[in-house]
Amino acid sequence: MSKKYLQKEHIDVAGIAVEVWRKPIKNIHLAVYGPDGRVRISVPHVTPDTRVRQTVISRMGWIEKQQAHFLAQPVAISLKAVSGEMHSVWGRDYPLTVFEGCFRHSVTFDPATGISLHVRSGTSSKARLHLLSEWYRSELKKRIPALLKVWQPRVGRDAAEWRIKKMKTRWGTCNIASRRLWLSLALAKKAEECLEYILVHELLHLLERNHNEKFYSHMDRLLPHWRTIDSLLKTEN
Repeated sequence: MSKKYLQKEHIDVAGIAVEVWRKPIKNIHLAVYGPDGRVRISVPHVTPDTRVRQTVISRMGWIEKQQAHFLAQPVAISLKAVSGEMHSVWGRDYPLTVFEGCFRHSVTFDPATGISLHVRSGTSSKARLHLLSEWYRSELKKRIPALLKVWQPRVGRDAAEWRIKKMKTRWGTCNIASRRLWLSLALAKKAEECLEYILVHELLHLLERNHNEKFYSHMDRLLPHWRTIDSLLKTEN
């Protein structure tokens, strides 16, 4: 979506800071994001300020519940890619072992022993984390083509291309005009069914642009258990 069609504002509603995005959409969407409980509402461009505030106030109980959930979560550990750290791979945690003094950088994985990171002597923590990120990217690239082969015929729409990137607040997006899917790099850390769910969700936007009744009826038909996976993604760190 072109930036010129987006307008970002900030308002205060009953002491809660709210990020308001005005977009070329038909419905209002309210969300609370971790780790700090940030509140964001997306509304059609023509929505009056009073309607925005009324919507937030009407969902205040839900907002406070979501914020309390995020505040109750343990503080995220800053990873440094050193031996002994635990790193998630497809929904399970595995120990990382770093081997220094290697001729070339590489990452190997064995479910029985965990992740092995082979690096040259003196490789910085930042560089080691980058190597792990690229390995996660390669893991996603191995699985996405097979999922597309299964789901594109079922959805009835084909993506022109797909890409992977780090995302702070989303698991995936779809550029409808270019038929390009963006998938979050962090999906390689979640259960494989999460990747499938997000891929189906984004493909469906090529069939139905908005999150309306028709969109969710397609989700129910194609992936009946999608709500369970969606709840899992929202509650996991």
